[in-house]
Amino acid sequence: MEEKINTDSKEHAVEILQQLNEYRKTGRHCDFMIKAGSEELPVHKNIMSASTTVNNLRKNAINLHCNVSKKLPSLMSWMDLDEKFISFLMESNETKAKEEGKCKMLLAWTKHDIDERKECFLGLVMKFQLTKMTLSYRRFLVENEPLIFESMQSIQSLTLSILDSHGDISSKDFNLPKNKQLVVFDQTSQRIHSLDVADKTWTPMQTMDQAIIKKLYSAVMMESYIYVICTNKLFYRLEYAESNAKWEQMANTNLQYACVVALDGFVYGIEYGKSSNIMERYDPSNNRWTRLANKSLILACESLVAADGKVFCIAGQSKQQYRATNQVEIYDPVTSTWSMDNRSLNEARYYASATATEEGIYVIGGYVNGKSLLTTVEFRSSVTKAWVMLKPMKTARHWFGSCVIDEEVYVIGGNGNPANIEEYDPEIKEWKIIETIPGKNIFPRATVAISI
Repeated sequence: MEEKINTDSKEHAVEILQQLNEYRKTGRHCDFMIKAGSEELPVHKNIMSASTTVNNLRKNAINLHCNVSKKLPSLMSWMDLDEKFISFLMESNETKAKEEGKCKMLLAWTKHDIDERKECFLGLVMKFQLTKMTLSYRRFLVENEPLIFESMQSIQSLTLSILDSHGDISSKDFNLPKNKQLVVFDQTSQRIHSLDVADKTWTPMQTMDQAIIKKLYSAVMMESYIYVICTNKLFYRLEYAESNAKWEQMANTNLQYACVVALDGFVYGIEYGKSSNIMERYDPSNNRWTRLANKSLILACESLVAADGKVFCIAGQSKQQYRATNQVEIYDPVTSTWSMDNRSLNEARYYASATATEEGIYVIGGYVNGKSLLTTVEFRSSVTKAWVMLKPMKTARHWFGSCVIDEEVYVIGGNGNPANIEEYDPEIKEWKIIETIPGKNIFPRATVAISI
């Protein structure tokens, strides 16, 4: 008895379609030809007639190489194909058409009935492999195609594809702004704390080693590390972004009371707590301190800052008369030489703090000849090289820290008032107290700004 075939079986239907597709590939039993320019595609007339809705058959029985400048003859006009069929042809990996050819075809099909087909175009143009189109054609689309203007997403995708065609460029190559915070060293909790100056929130960070707590003198931030120097000449660093990081002891310096700054991947240090003309430089690549050329002036309690590719030693207390000076000495790392700035501060001072923005150098507060604490502030423009007086701080300070976050200047601690933080806004040229630090006993000269 002849075996009955279950025509309701999905497996059977798939087998039939697969067999028909094999016939089409070899040209067997094909009775119709679709032509597109010089390309010819043999098909089965009955299949084409029955598949205007184009469902599963499209994935198995269509292998079209089209040229949009030519119209499809006979069975149906290319312009009359339905949206589902067009969508399939644009997205299918089976088609041999180049992306540029697909786009030209889609544009022509859309403009044949633009009001009804515009949305289809805006959706499909995003699915092309744009980097496979010629640059000239992509530029033509951005400059001349009105349909592209209907979608900012289309313009963005085309623009990014043009950039991608010029090499391995990604947004990762761009350093996006990080959250910058002010960091203090607190003896009470025996750990470092960060302050988000935007929302005024404190966050406890890593603990300090006992050796650091007892002898900490100054600190500096460079790359992903906070470096500290102690009065026993010990030198440590901490990878602050790692919550479980431990303090590493690095090579000792010869500076006992060091004031330090970072410049171009090096740490520069001078003696601060005693009269000296010595400066050393630390190279993290070989973990070594090197003695540099001596300064001309023998001073104590100078303000040290890096700006304009140089190291500035500003003001200080002279050894001979123990009086405040207003002189500025500059070290050039390129020539390894010192020179005197021909423009001095308006006011002599020592125990001041200095910091720098892209616009110039700030020298803040300090002490003058054993008489009084200072609130005065001076600024040296990187353009004019001249020192000008700014509005004074709210609180007189000496022996304190300062740093810059987003071009605004912050001062913290000091013998005048160790419990508050002031902010200077160069836009409005005003100082204001932004935060108090009750319960903390901070190291006055170990304030740094970090990026997290």
